[in-house]
Amino acid sequence: MKKWVTSNYHYMVPEFDNMISADFSDFLHLVKRGIQKLGKDCATPVVVGPVTMAYLTQFASFSTGFDQEQRRKYLQELIPIYQSLLREVAGLGVSEIQIHEAALVLEDKELLTLFKTAYPAILPQGPAINLVSFMEDVGKDHYQWLISVPQVSVISLDFTRGDTLELIEKFGFPKDKTLGAGLIDSRSVWSINPETVLPILEQLAKHVTTIRIQPSGSLQYVPWDLSCEKEILLHPAGRVLAFAVQKLEEIVLLSKAASDTAVLNEHATAWKSYSEVVANKGTVKERFNKLTEKDFCRSESFKDRRPKQLKGLPVLPTTTIGSFPQTKAIRKLRSQRLKGELSEGAYEAAIDLEIARAIGIQEALGLDILVHGESERTDMVEFFAQKMDGMLFTTNGWVQSFGSRCVRPPIFWADISRPTPMTTREFKVAQSLTDKPVKGMLTGPVTILNWSFPRIDISREEQAMQIALCIRDEIEDLEKAGCTVVQVDEPALREAMPPHAAKKNEYLDWAVNSFRLATANARSETQIHTHMCYCEFQDCMDAIDKLDTDVNSIENARNDNRTLMAFKNIGYTKDLGPGTYDIHSPVVPTVEFITQKLKSFLECMEPQSLVVNPDCGLKTRSWAESIGALKNMVEATEKVRAEIKV
Repeated sequence: MKKWVTSNYHYMVPEFDNMISADFSDFLHLVKRGIQKLGKDCATPVVVGPVTMAYLTQFASFSTGFDQEQRRKYLQELIPIYQSLLREVAGLGVSEIQIHEAALVLEDKELLTLFKTAYPAILPQGPAINLVSFMEDVGKDHYQWLISVPQVSVISLDFTRGDTLELIEKFGFPKDKTLGAGLIDSRSVWSINPETVLPILEQLAKHVTTIRIQPSGSLQYVPWDLSCEKEILLHPAGRVLAFAVQKLEEIVLLSKAASDTAVLNEHATAWKSYSEVVANKGTVKERFNKLTEKDFCRSESFKDRRPKQLKGLPVLPTTTIGSFPQTKAIRKLRSQRLKGELSEGAYEAAIDLEIARAIGIQEALGLDILVHGESERTDMVEFFAQKMDGMLFTTNGWVQSFGSRCVRPPIFWADISRPTPMTTREFKVAQSLTDKPVKGMLTGPVTILNWSFPRIDISREEQAMQIALCIRDEIEDLEKAGCTVVQVDEPALREAMPPHAAKKNEYLDWAVNSFRLATANARSETQIHTHMCYCEFQDCMDAIDKLDTDVNSIENARNDNRTLMAFKNIGYTKDLGPGTYDIHSPVVPTVEFITQKLKSFLECMEPQSLVVNPDCGLKTRSWAESIGALKNMVEATEKVRAEIKV
């Protein structure tokens, strides 16, 4: 499972193993249903393009590197399959077919060769072909190729991110093609701002003959309908928000604005009002402006501070990533509290019992660094956002993350601050029950930013720094409460990295700095952990090193130590916690399996630098699965400890 381009949407990675068979009967049935309901002119089939399919597929026959030749051969096998599929779709009489090529925004010289191989070879006669790109501009090479393909009659591009307008201004746009102008941001809950969108539309009119106004991509990334949110509609930010339904309405409105800008006067008034409210609400800029370079650096180097941390722990210390099973009983407690059926005191008492259970189980299993289990947390971002000022929360604003799993991202509407400590109560309860160190569990600034809907009136960098100051203060409060090890999770560091190299370093600079701002004030004796998962780390290793964490726990159980070797190759000198088993599988790993994993880790790193943990949090697993797996993990660790005799 990986993240889709630069989003928080997960997809299952296809794996090719020397055989392709295709059955599109279900898809064709849906197309036929669409035609019956909407008619041939309105039912538009959507197909993932062959280059994107080939580029994002993994190959079972090799485990490392990128085999260009095998990728080309795979694409050649896909071409007749796509030819057959698109002919069948065209035969149903639809007037247009959308082909989504997400890979158009990626930077790889090999891609242009793949595009030229697949197009126009796969394209059928008859319906118009709409080649769709999203989430960034396509770059000059891909753009120049796109506008040259004669069988493509519609080109859909994203104007909410990247430099798409500059490409059109520099290279022009064919008069015989239609531009699908993605001016409605499909990944933002904010409404169109006339000051931003009208100048783009005005410039496009100078270069393009036929323009379609449309979203920048799929509307699956935003909630369904703002009208369901009665409280938010009354909020000062409510008038400048737009969910999927409202964005469809904005398409119509913006198309009218091409000839009459007055139709957006209400939008302009709403944005002016919002801006005045935000400006008068107070900011954290004064505090941020006083920061110096020293505020982004730990007081001592890793080499000097590491010996001071968690003294007395054995070699290969065992721990977990943070969360334990979210049972039906826990969810019931949360529901009763929301409905007013359970007082705050009674709820906290019940949560304390869950914390005691988690600590007791970890003690019995023999883990070395414990966690409180996070039974009070619904979501690793929502929990913290609810304790910060400057956030809005929906009641029904669910957004798909993977399959049937959905989340409700917070909405940043003003400057972010932390009025009171967020996690110290639960930490104190947990630490009072054990003599072993208990981790303080926090979510990092970049992940909170990337898994929320940020403001569009200030930079994402500024918002990340505001959150970082909140996390910085929380770490200080945890230390005052006796905490000696704090985990600040940043699973989203990689996912929002721009696909174009020119913008990558700028993003990574401020992303790293926000994490360092959050953690740099920690005492040398406090061990700072982070956790990353669902990431392709290899193209941001230097940035991960610059985070200056003491321990980095990483999703690793399914990649044959490729990530470990990548860390080794950049000269990474800090501690690592590579996942010993896959928590997304219900299969309890055997002692022998984990033992072999640990031994393979020790082929890449020194035992003093290795922390033993699962791949990720155990929130989605049952207690029986969790206890069985952790028991075997501890037993395997003890076995390896005895063998290495360190």
